[in-house]
Amino acid sequence: MSQDANTGRMYAGQPVEDRQRQRRARFLESGLTVFTRDGYANSSVGAICKDAGLSSRQFYEEFTGRESLLLELYQQIDNESRDAVTAALEKRSDASALETIDAAVRAYVEAIGSDPRKARVALVEVVGAGPKVEKFRLELRKVWGSLLASAAENAAMQGEIPTGDYEMRVLAIIGAVNYVVDSWSGSDPRPPRDDVIRVLSRVIMGAVGA
Repeated sequence: MSQDANTGRMYAGQPVEDRQRQRRARFLESGLTVFTRDGYANSSVGAICKDAGLSSRQFYEEFTGRESLLLELYQQIDNESRDAVTAALEKRSDASALETIDAAVRAYVEAIGSDPRKARVALVEVVGAGPKVEKFRLELRKVWGSLLASAAENAAMQGEIPTGDYEMRVLAIIGAVNYVVDSWSGSDPRPPRDDVIRVLSRVIMGAVGA
């Protein structure tokens, strides 16, 4: 049934479109849990439905399969973390390079690392999940690369770091940051967040300032 056909309809005293949004959110939440617990490769639609307390029929009304659920989760997590970093960079546009890096790292760590499931899905489970997911992952990495390279170029224009080609440096930064954040978010006990931010800020400053 199309969305237009559902508009204005009620079910159990609640608009149908609201119930659909809630159902979709439950599947996304369960996808986070199941993909993290079982690994994407070993997960199943049945396990996701069981965790969500919903039927497979309801699942396939929202998604074409596990891959489409993973892609939506990945995009959602990536958008949240990139929006947080972008806002931090804009807010610190007049700050020193080290202050800007520290703010951006903090925004990223808090956005993606506060929930270990998000870090695990977005940084680990998407890798090798299939050609479509891999293509999307590489596209998002390019977006991140452009964002970070632009920030580095702005700092270079202010004379705070040397000018240069930041493409390879940014790739190294992305790899290092993601590895550390995934390791930190899944640790038990988890090291202090400020310690992780301080280490990553130094690594990034060393990479762009060399």
